[in-house]
Amino acid sequence: MNINVEHQPNCRAVAHIRVPAAEVSKQRSAITSYYASQVRLPGFRPGKAPAAAVRKRYSADIEAELEKQLINDGLRQAIKNEGLEVLNILSVTDKMVHDTDQSFSFSAEMSLAPKFELPEYKGIPVKLPRVEVTDADVDHDILHLRERHASFQDVERGAQNGDAVVLTATGSLDGEPLAETMPDAPQHLREIKENWFLLDDEEDFLPGFYAGLNGIRKDETRTLTIPLPEDFPYEPLRQKNIEFTVNCKGVKEKKVPELDGDLLKKIGGEELTVEMLRGEVREAIRRRREEARENGKGNQVIAHIFEKVEFDLPQEIVNREAQRRTNEMAMRAMQQGLSHEELLKHQDEILGSATHQARQSIKVSFILEQVAQKENLEVTQQQLMHALANLAARQNKPVKKFMAEAQKSGLISSLQEDLLLQNAMQFLKDNAIVEETDPEPEVCEQHPAAAA
Repeated sequence: MNINVEHQPNCRAVAHIRVPAAEVSKQRSAITSYYASQVRLPGFRPGKAPAAAVRKRYSADIEAELEKQLINDGLRQAIKNEGLEVLNILSVTDKMVHDTDQSFSFSAEMSLAPKFELPEYKGIPVKLPRVEVTDADVDHDILHLRERHASFQDVERGAQNGDAVVLTATGSLDGEPLAETMPDAPQHLREIKENWFLLDDEEDFLPGFYAGLNGIRKDETRTLTIPLPEDFPYEPLRQKNIEFTVNCKGVKEKKVPELDGDLLKKIGGEELTVEMLRGEVREAIRRRREEARENGKGNQVIAHIFEKVEFDLPQEIVNREAQRRTNEMAMRAMQQGLSHEELLKHQDEILGSATHQARQSIKVSFILEQVAQKENLEVTQQQLMHALANLAARQNKPVKKFMAEAQKSGLISSLQEDLLLQNAMQFLKDNAIVEETDPEPEVCEQHPAAAA
């Protein structure tokens, strides 16, 4: 068998294969014999029809099966000879039986796994903050817990930071209502109907909106001029000044309850004490910081390897992952109020970001896969069963039924691959050399400032 493999960029290769006539004849005879043993021809006993009669009757079927087997055998031999790790056969072309010598030739384009040498991946240095939990940390989280049970009481005074104001508002541009001139503009620019806004120094709604509400009273109407930034999502209004006519329906003072018996009962029932709550909060903070530390360790070890190795990626896998991410980004943008027309204007930007993320993710996967191979890592049956049970619980399905469905759908194989990569990541983290640093301040989530 004559085999010539032509390697191309982006982890592609084209194998040009020619099967000698003797092998073609041998395979054709074997297939014909098999057909003769299975088919019934008039005038002949089962299995006794002569080869010539079988070939005449089933010529097209025999040649189709012959071609299929020659291609499969040729590809197997090419993969073995060249030591190829094939991800997909992309196409088979130029199939031909040569009149001159009755040999068979074809070309196959393949997508290959990238080949690269891992740098040293044991003992990667990482810097991680010590996990410490102070009384002040506990007090801070308990304050947020108390704030979740806060009440709002009507007050007859001007609004201050920390108050909630209930507003209706309409937006306009150059004196014309946006609802009429730009009906596809985001809803919150066109009209607001009795929304609550929690006033704060940090403007997380529109720039200058909260500041313009300082001192507003119930039944008062104001016009706020809001300059929109150059990167505002809705392009037609970028760097424009929007006028908001707002009417205050009420000013409400936020009342945060004390940590007394009534609040403890609401949080955890009759048995909960202040000491118990502080202990639970302390442990929750510790777990949160340990998880953040573990994530940081993983990010650092991957970044260390990532910078030291470069290789081509299979374009088909990149394209598929980029499309998946593009769809997710587009869905999130539409859920946040971006119109279909605006989405189309930003499609190149979205696709570019999705493609970059896809390349990063796929490169990491190949790195972890090679670590798993070098260290002979495996997924245990216990790991797999635990993961399947968790998925079944999330979907509220019986475990046995879910596992049967997973077996049919191919989910188990996919899950095993994911778990193997997780094991490789854990191996890198377990073998990293950690230098501890002083704790860093936590980045706290902001409370929503507006509610529908």
